[in-house]
Amino acid sequence: MNSAVSPVDFDRMLNGLVRIYSEFARTCGLSDCAYWMLVDTSAAGGSVAVSRLTSEWFYSKQTINSAIKTLRARGLATLEFAEGSRKNKVVRLTEEGVRFAKRYALPAQKAEQQAFEALEPWEQREIMRLVGKFSHVLNEECEAFKRQVAAENEADDKGEGDTCDS
Repeated sequence: MNSAVSPVDFDRMLNGLVRIYSEFARTCGLSDCAYWMLVDTSAAGGSVAVSRLTSEWFYSKQTINSAIKTLRARGLATLEFAEGSRKNKVVRLTEEGVRFAKRYALPAQKAEQQAFEALEPWEQREIMRLVGKFSHVLNEECEAFKRQVAAENEADDKGEGDTCDS
């Protein structure tokens, strides 16, 4: 395959984007995950179900819970049971959390919006389509790779205990 762009070139570009978002988070004094939980909770009007955060973000539940714990420890958010539930929880920004989000998260989101608006509408749609397609195919390849490794590990485990004398 003769590609104009190598996968490594693409990886470098993606890592560059991750670095930029990490800089936004560091400027706020937050981890990447805590930053995104703050942004999402703020964008959702100040409260969001933990189940939504864990289903829509590509972090482990443990990482998200740790990020929420950080927001709570800094007085930026509370964690409560959802109305009428003794199981489902909701993250709510405190007054301090709302002020913090306005000072840090919203300007970062505005910068991202301005960068996105620098693209023509058709470019916005195309970038979403292409990244979505790439992500879907890469995920399928990752799942196939995991199945292959699991099968190889299972075969290796079955082979343990065999000797040349058998």
